[in-house]
Amino acid sequence: MSNPDPLRLPDGSWALVDREGHPIGPVRYRAASAFSEGLAVVHRRDGSAVLVDPVGHELPTHGLRFQWILPMRGGTAPACTTDGETGSIDRHGQFSGDGEDPEWRARRELTRVSHLLYQRGYNASIDGNVSWRLDDGSLLITPTGVHLGFLRPEDLVVVRPDGSLLRGERAPTSEYRLHVELHRTRPDCRSVIHAHSPYAIAASIAGVSLQETYMSVAPVPTTAYARISSEQSPVAVRPFVEDYNWAILPRHGVVAWAANAWDAFLRVEGLENCAKTVLAARSCGPIEPLSPDQRIELLTFWGLEHLT
Repeated sequence: MSNPDPLRLPDGSWALVDREGHPIGPVRYRAASAFSEGLAVVHRRDGSAVLVDPVGHELPTHGLRFQWILPMRGGTAPACTTDGETGSIDRHGQFSGDGEDPEWRARRELTRVSHLLYQRGYNASIDGNVSWRLDDGSLLITPTGVHLGFLRPEDLVVVRPDGSLLRGERAPTSEYRLHVELHRTRPDCRSVIHAHSPYAIAASIAGVSLQETYMSVAPVPTTAYARISSEQSPVAVRPFVEDYNWAILPRHGVVAWAANAWDAFLRVEGLENCAKTVLAARSCGPIEPLSPDQRIELLTFWGLEHLT
């Protein structure tokens, strides 16, 4: 018996259909995946996820409810309960928790940070992307065309160090080259965030350089212009990677890199607040940077005296 296919119906729901396109049962779902190792992941109308077999029977959940389940691979399916515990489900529906698994911990953290980027107004629509370098050197990264405000842990894909797809059903973000470059040149940093934060973009359009020290924040370089989603972005940011942990891509957005996703998010937030403050001050009249001596003192405080 061949596996049925998931099909989106005109009313927006999903069904499992046979080769002739006929639903194999009356049940409709919010979403459904292709079959993997004889099982498909479906999301019920109530939002919970389950595994179903080719005739539409759900695997028993033994009293558990799942936020998400990934396709079966090697006899198990990674999953997360509604209580936030991650682990895996075997072919009999038995769940085994493994909260220490680093990849699923990273998936949850990138998802949390992605939601914050949208909630704080640093991204809109399908702007922005995030990544995390796994222990084997591959990169966990957002796929192309995803809305970060509604990202799910299972949406993230895994790419090789050169950016080619290793695991996942969608292509990686079109800005994967920028992430690859930063992970390659800054091995001390395991997370990269690229956001389209509006005040930083506005500063670059207005020609306001945040590399000047107007306030008690480390200087923020603005790179040369680079077209979005191109090989120009990693080239433009390359001169600043070693000495800085953030940069503005003019008329495009910002990028920050750090040892973990939370610190990278804080850098994006701090950068955007700096841009907002400087632009507000500029709207009130001429603004002046710190004096040379004050700049040297501040850069020394931040451990950036080599930039004086």
